[in-house]
Amino acid sequence: MAKSKDIPEQDYTYKLEVGIKGEIVINAGIYKGRYASRVEDTKEEIVGLAHPLMGGALLPAYRDLNFDFVMEDGSALYVFPMSVRRVDMQSGLPIMWANLLDYPKRIQRRQFLRVSCFWNILVYHMGQEIAAPMSAKWLPARAIDISLGGYRFRISREEAGDLSFESDDRILVHFTLSDKPYILPGRATRIVRTPTLWEVGIGFDSLSASMEKKLFEFIRQQEILWRDE
Repeated sequence: MAKSKDIPEQDYTYKLEVGIKGEIVINAGIYKGRYASRVEDTKEEIVGLAHPLMGGALLPAYRDLNFDFVMEDGSALYVFPMSVRRVDMQSGLPIMWANLLDYPKRIQRRQFLRVSCFWNILVYHMGQEIAAPMSAKWLPARAIDISLGGYRFRISREEAGDLSFESDDRILVHFTLSDKPYILPGRATRIVRTPTLWEVGIGFDSLSASMEKKLFEFIRQQEILWRDE
């Protein structure tokens, strides 16, 4: 592991145990997104992860591709910055071997302040498009709160039609902030279904620096308004 100069009070590397499930998060490039994986093996300084899938095929992974392996444990998330060393296709299970680039970070799940927004948005169910190409469409929905980590929206059962939402579904959201349109990908984390509507919580895959700045400014402004009330 390439250690940083700042040694943490506690090193969480020990949490990378065989069998631990998590997500491989790629923050840039054409394969940007979040992919389910798990720890399959460990050898000295490298970790063997189940090779993630993309659209039913193995995700292309080249040497020195940087990513984060993110796992959940109780009320915290643990982020392991990694880099691909090699891909092993000889064994029965395709393995992506990677090494740690730095000390893991522990992040409280409630790290992001959530504020009400009540925006009219459009959502696009990527799973539906994969299952039946050319069938998915942008649907009108209502965002009810948002944070730097994700958002929550409601959509009427009438608008959704036969469409259903399940945990881990990939969803695109289209909204306007400061007169500028944005389209952001995310993954469903919480689903509530009633006779009249769906309520879906989404975790962002990632945010660009400009998007994060705009969203932070909005959240900060809402927080100040609350305090003044």
